[in-house]
Formats: sequence, structure tokens, C-alpha cells
Amino acid sequence: MKKIILTLAILAALTGCKSQQAALDEQRAEISWSAFCAARGYAHDDNTYQATNEYLDTWCGSVDEEAAFIAAGVEPY
Repeated sequence: MKKIILTLAILAALTGCKSQQAALDEQRAEISWSAFCAARGYAHDDNTYQATNEYLDTWCGSVDEEAAFIAAGVEPY
């Protein structure tokens, strides 16, 4: 019985960690996209090829993106 309870507790803890990580990833994505749009003059809802391509090619992983995370109070990675 103790093994079953311990196993369920471990599974619950791991599930909680994964959902927290997913929420943090979503928060980072929102911060990153918002900062990119503000810095480069795109509308927040601009999902064109040009905006998306520039975001992925020049913003993701850049010093500017990292500064946006730090300014928002979120650890970059």
C-alpha cells in the first residue's frame, strides 16, 4: 500500500512540474513575441510569413530577446 501511495505522489509531482513548465514556456513565448513586435514595428496579431520568418531568424535566441525576458522578470532559459 505504501508503494502505491508513494508512486502516485511521485506521478502527481511530475505532472505538476510539467504543467508549470508548459505555463512558463507559454509565458516566455508571449513575452518574446510581444517584445519582438514592439521592437520591430509589427502588429501583435501579424502572423504573416515575413513577420514570423524575421522573428525566428533574427529574434529567437538573440541578446534582445534575453533582455526582454530579464526586463519582464522571467529567467531566459
